[in-house]
Amino acid sequence: MSKATERRTVTNQEDVKDRDEYIEKYFPVARVSTLSLEDDFLKHEPESNAQRKFKRMFIEAIKSGLSDFRVQRMDPSLDGKGSLCYKTGMEPVVGKSANWWKKKAKEFMPEKESRLGTTKEKNAFLGLLIRYLIEELGYTTSDAWKAVCDQSKNLDHYRDSKDAKHNFVFTGSEKIGDWYDLFNTYKITIDDETHGFSLVGIFCNGYGCYSMEEVVAFCKPDVVYDDSTGWIVLPV
Repeated sequence: MSKATERRTVTNQEDVKDRDEYIEKYFPVARVSTLSLEDDFLKHEPESNAQRKFKRMFIEAIKSGLSDFRVQRMDPSLDGKGSLCYKTGMEPVVGKSANWWKKKAKEFMPEKESRLGTTKEKNAFLGLLIRYLIEELGYTTSDAWKAVCDQSKNLDHYRDSKDAKHNFVFTGSEKIGDWYDLFNTYKITIDDETHGFSLVGIFCNGYGCYSMEEVVAFCKPDVVYDDSTGWIVLPV
């Protein structure tokens, strides 16, 4: 092997190592395969229309047999070259269309099949969040469902939250479990059936009486949404 080839081999190995470390740091695994219709929190009797709606969507997501996937740890930002990146203390990317997000998500890490997540994946992810609130943060089952489906202001910085910021915060804020920025922006997802786009959740300057699970609207592909970011996932 020539020295030049040897140097390229070492560099490529370092690139792969750096990439894998980046993925581990910024794309934790959402272990949705561990969710079951027998989970205790799913035995909860819904106490509102929002909870009934989410429970129905969540059960559909479990029955669809979703595999584990990696999902962005925080909202994406743009680097100096206009490419998506993940880094604490940056401004989240907003003011882009759903089609822009679909394209950028695929370009982000094509060798790892990066893409926008689906609405079913988002619903399963929120089921994991309910379970985390109960098992790790000591919420009652009822309060965890309320926090996700009915009244989310105590989980983040909405307009009616204590010490509300009334604006987007920098990326890497408001940690819950392995993830940040869950409520900083609406998340753009791909609808599983129509293959169109949805806005899921609520953004920081909304009111926490709305919930993080709500499918707010079906996006028009080329309309700019000033308060939304893409929700990007990778396969495990």
